[in-house]
Amino acid sequence: MTKTLTVKKTITILATTSFAFSLSACGNKAQTPQKNNLAKTTATITLDFENDQKIDETKTITIAKNQSLLEALKENFKIEETDGFITAIDDHAQDTAANKYWLFNINGKMADKGAADIQLKKGDEVAFYLGSF
Repeated sequence: MTKTLTVKKTITILATTSFAFSLSACGNKAQTPQKNNLAKTTATITLDFENDQKIDETKTITIAKNQSLLEALKENFKIEETDGFITAIDDHAQDTAANKYWLFNINGKMADKGAADIQLKKGDEVAFYLGSF
């Protein structure tokens, strides 16, 4: 009988250990972070509606890799444009009679292309203003 108890205990211990091992194998696995195919980062957009050197609105926006400035603007502001040139931002329209157009600087330098042709990069600071040229 002692031998039978020892065999039963051994079988019970083996069964319990196997069961515990199988449960732990099915448990929460450490998940490795997956790379986001749309690597996103941020840029800052400021708006000066009166061209009075006072910022009327500032927004930090999330941008996708290789996203154009115009695409990013359309996702975050109410934009009107013609052929890639911005004619109104959030209902503030350019005034061609007064020779005032939406102009912008990127990182402190006057843009040399239209918003549709500029690819935003991480940390870019874009300042829009209604100005004359």
